[in-house]
Amino acid sequence: MKLKIKEGLACRRIGGETFVVDAAAARLHELNGPASLIWEALAAGADRGTSVGLLTAEFDVDAGTAGADYDDFVGELSRAGLLSPGPGVKARRT
Repeated sequence: MKLKIKEGLACRRIGGETFVVDAAAARLHELNGPASLIWEALAAGADRGTSVGLLTAEFDVDAGTAGADYDDFVGELSRAGLLSPGPGVKARRT
């Protein structure tokens, strides 16, 4: 299942971190390097396998660790109300 980033969010990458603003919920989310990579992959419509491959290529982790990190982070995004099922949609960059 592909996931999509909730519409109406704004994001900006600064110094290796991504900041996501959910104005409707009055929340700011700060994403570290691996989380930023996953976020950008989701915004581009990437699936879990592609995202895990990107993590293993960028960071010194095996596929099992990268997959667990992906699952944990996607779970956090879902609980925060930032994702929904569907084709990937880019967040608005500011």
